[in-house]
Amino acid sequence: MQARATAATPTGPLAPIYPYKPPFQLAPSLWQVEGSLKHPIVPRNMTVYRLADGRLVLYSVVAMHEDGMRALEALGTPAIMVMPHDRHQMDAPFYKQRYPELRVLAPDPTAPRNVPVDGDLAELAALGIVAYPVPGATYHEAILELPVEGGVALCACELLGNLTGIHGVIGLVMKLVGPPGGGFGVARAVRLREVSDRSAVRGWLAGLAARTDIRILLVGHGAPITTDARAALAHAAAGA
Repeated sequence: MQARATAATPTGPLAPIYPYKPPFQLAPSLWQVEGSLKHPIVPRNMTVYRLADGRLVLYSVVAMHEDGMRALEALGTPAIMVMPHDRHQMDAPFYKQRYPELRVLAPDPTAPRNVPVDGDLAELAALGIVAYPVPGATYHEAILELPVEGGVALCACELLGNLTGIHGVIGLVMKLVGPPGGGFGVARAVRLREVSDRSAVRGWLAGLAARTDIRILLVGHGAPITTDARAALAHAAAGA
């Protein structure tokens, strides 16, 4: 993929298109697209979920060139875009321009956004998706529980991350500001910036760790977890 290009957006300025990879499948109706920013060290992921009628729910969108957008459209019809976080909306105008009928949902529709919001997360219940804001955190982060075979895939944006295998100076920095003990969890930097009630976050994570239906963990930054989700969630709860 090209390192950078631009595309017009409804808001006027040009939106950068940074490196990305083709969609990779995690379950029969679930994919992620791994992208990055200008410096492709830390990944940023878009989650794509296909409903039974072929419509797509997009979470934390990543702008792509025409080949990438065609690959996305081959999976289904983009219909719903979830604004996952107040700071993760950079490419939303790009998608709204390409798909003017795209319905935009967010945890708090009244919060400032760079595209108009059509409704709140409650609309997703009719589609079989459990959706709610992260308890005890700011920035209106949306959590989705997406039905997959045998349970659900838990989709988060920034509160939870799973950055491993980063070397050099950046790797050392990530060890300092990342989750205690490394691996999957709440990064120290995110906790300081976004967590308003640590006990609420810990309680939420502990509750998730006690469940037996969570099969996949998806995060905005880092690799998905597809095995032993309960252990990963317990680790995150202990370090939150």
